Amino acid sequence: MQTPLRHTTVSVLIVAAILLVAACHSRNGGSKRTAFNKKQTELLDLYHIADSIYYKEGRIDTAAFAQFIRSAVPYAEAHPNDTIAPEMLYRAGIGSMILAKAASSPEETAQWAKEAIRIFHTFQDTYPDHEQTRMCYYQRGIVYDDILEDHRSAEEEFRDFIHLYPDDPIAPQLEQYLKIMGKSEAEIEAALNIR
Repeated sequence: MQTPLRHTTVSVLIVAAILLVAACHSRNGGSKRTAFNKKQTELLDLYHIADSIYYKEGRIDTAAFAQFIRSAVPYAEAHPNDTIAPEMLYRAGIGSMILAKAASSPEETAQWAKEAIRIFHTFQDTYPDHEQTRMCYYQRGIVYDDILEDHRSAEEEFRDFIHLYPDDPIAPQLEQYLKIMGKSEAEIEAALNIR
């Protein structure tokens, strides 16, 4: 008779141990999840601070944008499948463009412009089927044309966009823009037959 009772006691102890281990594992997983959610929230807060100052107040808080970019890029690289990662990475590219335009020296302009180009390439490599992937060609073209004044590289990016996405509403506009890109005002007037 003692054998079944001893067997039952051992079984209860085993079940209790399993539940205790599961509870500890769940708590650890919960704390990991909480830390992850905290990182997401911090990243979104950084973005909203930089973005709202730029769009609502019309000024660029270079420190806020730089902090966002330095947080968003490693976050997206570490968590590429997270739901906010693609948007944050793309926004980091846009932020780099904004900082390149606001830079106080040609070296700083080049640094942020190259960072934007790198981020847009990373975005395309990481999210080839994402809806914003097509815009990476366009944004790189803008960086080359408007910020770095490298019209040849800009033309390549714009032509790639037109070739890959001929039905996009931007494609015809880019075709027209390519006709005048890099030309002086007088050359543009002559090309458009403006007198």
